[in-house]
Amino acid sequence: MNKHKDILPSPDPRLAQLEQRVDQLETCYKITSLINSELNLSHLLDTIMNVAKKVMNADACSLLLVDEETDELVFQVALSEVGEKIKTMVRLKMGEGIAGTVAKTGESLIIEDAYQHPQFNPAYDKKSGFQTGSILCSPLKAKGNILGVCQVIHGKSQGRVFQQSDLELFLLLCDSAALAIHNARMHLVLMENQRMEKDMEFAQSVQESFLPTSTPQHAHFTFAAQTHAAQVVGGDYYDFIPFENELLGIVLGDVSGKGVPAALQMARLMSDFRYISQVDPAPEKVLTQINNTLCERSYRGMFTTAVFCLLDMKNRKLSVANGGHLSLLLKRENSIQEIGSASGTPLGVLPNMQYSQEEYSLQSGDEILIFTDGVTEPKNKQQEEFGLDRLKNMFADHAGSPEEFLQNLENSIKLFIGDAPQFDDLTSLTFKAL
Repeated sequence: MNKHKDILPSPDPRLAQLEQRVDQLETCYKITSLINSELNLSHLLDTIMNVAKKVMNADACSLLLVDEETDELVFQVALSEVGEKIKTMVRLKMGEGIAGTVAKTGESLIIEDAYQHPQFNPAYDKKSGFQTGSILCSPLKAKGNILGVCQVIHGKSQGRVFQQSDLELFLLLCDSAALAIHNARMHLVLMENQRMEKDMEFAQSVQESFLPTSTPQHAHFTFAAQTHAAQVVGGDYYDFIPFENELLGIVLGDVSGKGVPAALQMARLMSDFRYISQVDPAPEKVLTQINNTLCERSYRGMFTTAVFCLLDMKNRKLSVANGGHLSLLLKRENSIQEIGSASGTPLGVLPNMQYSQEEYSLQSGDEILIFTDGVTEPKNKQQEEFGLDRLKNMFADHAGSPEEFLQNLENSIKLFIGDAPQFDDLTSLTFKAL
């Protein structure tokens, strides 16, 4: 009696390929979620390469990002021994080699035998001792921009060749990776901006701590002052320095430049004025000494214009020295007179300058206005300046308190420039004899 055995059909290779494809797609889907959840750029690049190597079953892989300053490709991550050796060759020019060609054209490449491709550079193999076989290389595109290139490699000794179906899968990975890299970079920029905003807020609070928190109080004078930086911090400054016998030092100035460097110079200058004026508050001597101090401390060519006044509140006398700054305005009844013209160059330009001072007797009702060029030079959309004449007319017509005048001045400048941005720091100080 013959015994028959059941004969099982041989497995269909196409079915095996489909099952492998489904497994790869499932892995790709899971990995995409993992990649897009990572915002640390360094960790993200490592993750992308580990995923690409695993999913594509590659022997080596690398990732290069575009350096926008040099327009070169820079190796970021390389896996396997050959990858680490390739990584030592850190830069590629656009159009150089396989990766450079893909970055330049923006088109993916599937290469069966690297040594048969005209753009292949065998120098990497010679350096590493590895022999490249098949290559998949794709650009990393996000928001219409090429961020870099990703490539996976089969060693020639393995005899494996990437297929069109591999390229389709690889493109899915690269699209997800490019978007994740873009998001990680945007997150990095956002975090850096937030850090800078906090730093600037701190710098602003430090700068504000140097400015007077209130104006002097006196039976025969009333004071007001304001400053508005064009940026978060600025280079304009003012101060009230009390002395014995009802003497009051008044300083207002403008450091060249804007932003943090000007603010730092401004803070130090205010300390200088307070310290030096304690020895002798005569304005001409204060400016002369401040100028020499700034020249000795010369910082990146920065200088400052400044007015230093000594107000004798008991005898209603005003002494003024001007170092390259705008003249003061004296309002007497309804007429405006320019006083205290500059008697020398800005402070910090030429050493051993001798500044002179002018003396004025004030009457009841007289009002003094000191200001920076940020008050007269703001422009509207027609590029017309606010101007000194407009300021003089406002000052002459105003009948209220110094504080009310400065508020009206601020509102008038804002109305004048409209939507135009503020390009310079704006500072003004006024006081009136009662």
